[in-house]
Formats: sequence, C-alpha cells, structure tokens
Amino acid sequence: MGSEIMENIALMLLGVITIAKGHMSQGLEELKKVRQTLLNIENQTFYAQSEYVLGNVYLQIVEGAGPKKISVMARNIGFILKNAPLAAKKSETHFKKAIVTAKKIGAKGILAQAYMDLGRLHKAKKRIDKAQECFSEAIHIFVEYEAESFIKMTKEALASTKD
Repeated sequence: MGSEIMENIALMLLGVITIAKGHMSQGLEELKKVRQTLLNIENQTFYAQSEYVLGNVYLQIVEGAGPKKISVMARNIGFILKNAPLAAKKSETHFKKAIVTAKKIGAKGILAQAYMDLGRLHKAKKRIDKAQECFSEAIHIFVEYEAESFIKMTKEALASTKD
C-alpha cells in the first residue's frame, strides 16, 4: 500500500480518535478532509470507508451515543447545536454514498456494514419498513461471507423491529 494511502488511513483513525476524546468539531473536520483527499486521489475503497465512518459519526448523534460528560457536552455545544438537527439526513447521505461506492467496486464488507447501520438509522427514526429492508440486505451479504458475529448482530437488530 502506498505511503499516501497509509497516511490517509492514519488521518482517518486520528479523526475518529479525536471525536472519541470529545473534540467533535476538530475530529469531524479531519474526517472530511481525508474523505475529500481519498475522493481526489480516486481511492474508492477507502473513500467508501470514509463515507461509512462519517455516516456513523452522525448516527451516534441521532442515537444519542458518544461522550456524555458535562464538560465534553459544554465544550461541544456549538457542534451539537449545529449538527444535531441535520444529523439523520447527513448520516443517511453518507451511508448511501458508501453503499453506492461499495457496490461499484465490489467492497462487500463495507456494503453490508453500511446497510446494517443505515438500518439502525431508519430504526432510530421509526422508519421500520426501511430498517427491515436494510437489515435484511445486510444479512444476505453477511451470510454470503459467513460473517457469523455480524449475522447474529444484524438478525437481532432485525428482530427488534418486530416487537
């Protein structure tokens, strides 16, 4: 793998770590820069992965996941106020870009995970039919690759939509 790709993978991980440490705006900006660089250098695999990661960042906002400490919330109040109202739409957009790109290049792992987490988003937004479609598609792909832990997790998510 080329050094430019390795550098961008490291920067993507750094963005995720920065967000996890409670510096949400900075981490998100790092992820967006990496995504754009990957698009510019036409590395479709890691571009799809970056779209998937961004989709998950916004999904965590929708689900209310992530840091809950008062100090972290206070430090990120601007980020939260700016991003929370559109988090579901942004998450869906990023997951759909990951899906389109993954289909185009045959990246089944990214494809299945993007479907699974798009299903989580639809479930969180009470769009049960769409959630079930996404979970079912993810299961179909995971079964093809015998990804047992993902199959189990996605089947549980699908079953939870039928309660």
